[in-house]
Amino acid sequence: MTSTGWLAIYCGAILIASLFGGSVPFLGKVTHSRLQLYLSGSAGVMLGACFFHIMPEAMEMSGAWFGWWMALGAVGLFCIERFIAPHSHEVSSELQQEHAHEPGCEHDHAHRAAPSVAGWMAVLGLTIHTFMNGVGLAGAIKADADTGSAGVTFWPGIAMFLAIVLHKPADALAISTVLSRKGVNRSRINLVQLGFALMVPIGAAIFMLTSGAIAEAQESLLTGFALSFSAGTFLFIALSDLLPEVQFHRHDRVPLTLALVAGVLLMGGIGLLEGHDHGGHSHGAHQGHDHRGHKH
Repeated sequence: MTSTGWLAIYCGAILIASLFGGSVPFLGKVTHSRLQLYLSGSAGVMLGACFFHIMPEAMEMSGAWFGWWMALGAVGLFCIERFIAPHSHEVSSELQQEHAHEPGCEHDHAHRAAPSVAGWMAVLGLTIHTFMNGVGLAGAIKADADTGSAGVTFWPGIAMFLAIVLHKPADALAISTVLSRKGVNRSRINLVQLGFALMVPIGAAIFMLTSGAIAEAQESLLTGFALSFSAGTFLFIALSDLLPEVQFHRHDRVPLTLALVAGVLLMGGIGLLEGHDHGGHSHGAHQGHDHRGHKH
């Protein structure tokens, strides 16, 4: 099978896996306990994505500017929520009725819904990262096919594919959970999920159409700044929005904590599977070339 054939199969599988992950919060009745498990798992996924996927690439690309842009993402989003974005003081009536009298709920959910801008910033950051995954997947397949060794040409790009297909459902789940908690309706979330899932095929297609030129352009400072900013927003959303919501629910502290830790470990394990050379961009194709203008 040709590299293009493998790429089409991989992209199709990733597309299906991502759409499934995004639909999980809407399968069956969303009880209060399930919602809190989704929130805990999503917080772990966002922290893990930040620590093991976004930050390493952002630090490498943006160099000394990493801290500045990450701080801008965290502090800037706080300022937007604090002074600019209109706050929503309501959650869905169904959700309020579901857990209005549940023991252990020690705070008023009607005043915990934060502005939706944070959710959309999370979508933007994950979308940028997913597009880069698509570029990286096409680059990995091409690199494996070009080596000519039987081991990698039989399943070209398999390590990169597994890394992406395993964590895309978790990313999509986090998007659905965050946006639904912000009050975004399901039809809009479905459209967002479709666009998010298509980012891998789009990134791969652009790589193929540009003969890999997009992979080199990806290593620019601008991409590093975008990823650094995204890392800051992920930390802000997880630590200031999702985790406090879970912390207040002392009646399920053990399963909620396990869900949080599982999310972090999942992303960390996938980060190990990706490896340094199979991140969001192809390092192997540019070894020895300094894209930031200083010596290695």
